[in-house]
Amino acid sequence: MKKFLPKDWINSAAWIDQENANIDEYVKRHGDSVDFDLHEKLTFWREKGYVAFEQVVPHDLIDALAGDIEYLRKHYRDFELYAELRGVIKPIGEFSEEELGLDGVKFNSIQTVSLAAARLSLVKEVSSFLGHVFQSPACALQSLTFYKGSQQSIHVDYPYVRCQTQLAKLAASWIPLEDIQPEAGPLVYYPGSHKTEISDFFDWGDGSILFESDSKRQPHELSVYLAERMKNAGIEPEVFCPKKGDVFIWHGNLSHEGSKILNEELTRRSYVTHFTSLDAYPPEHKHPSAKNGSGAVVENGGYCFDYPWLKQTNKLPSWTI
Repeated sequence: MKKFLPKDWINSAAWIDQENANIDEYVKRHGDSVDFDLHEKLTFWREKGYVAFEQVVPHDLIDALAGDIEYLRKHYRDFELYAELRGVIKPIGEFSEEELGLDGVKFNSIQTVSLAAARLSLVKEVSSFLGHVFQSPACALQSLTFYKGSQQSIHVDYPYVRCQTQLAKLAASWIPLEDIQPEAGPLVYYPGSHKTEISDFFDWGDGSILFESDSKRQPHELSVYLAERMKNAGIEPEVFCPKKGDVFIWHGNLSHEGSKILNEELTRRSYVTHFTSLDAYPPEHKHPSAKNGSGAVVENGGYCFDYPWLKQTNKLPSWTI
């Protein structure tokens, strides 16, 4: 098995993460292609590792995904999908109906069966902005749905989301499916922590920077490491309590976590997508029919490819609307 080292991250960094990145020159050439302040967003991304857009996500798409999720809970045996409950990931058909009704269930890569989810992944501002970050069209790698706050300890994404052919070509979007309350365990992030001079590279064993099945260290050790790095850098966490219609986009090396749920009655329904660039999308994840213009949802310059290993053709209700 190939071992991934710090150089694999550094050598695959997006242009904007490189020392000689010239945002002024880039915007002169590309700034007219968007209807937001590209210079402001790229500069903020370079310094802070995230950007947010307010009220750009269509509410009807959000409601359609919520409807798809409820349909999936009732008809889950009709779909070839994975779900996660309390850290256990397995085919959705192996869960009981009672388990899938619990608060902590996550549905993985629902964009493969929900048109609403695929279109939410490819919201115009997300696809457009990440297309400029990557200098290549944005492609959804995978997605997760959340019903309540994750309360997940501090972490970064790339040790776990790493099938892209260029390791550092990684980002994520977080879309609330409702207004998020401070007591619901909202998302917490650490501004500027995406810079490798702050985070450095956690050694999972023998110099590897990725979490493997045979890694000598475990995820909780990464959390301890990152917490210490944040403390040493003097970076204070910030809390994200968005409104329905907002979207938050973060760098693949931005430290973030799920805060403690203070009111168990509150939900934190949300939808997360992890992205890479078209030139780094793993070929084995691209359906052969994509060459003929099918086998993918293409919208706003971004792509959601069908996975070639999925055999079922059943789709959730948003495909027929």
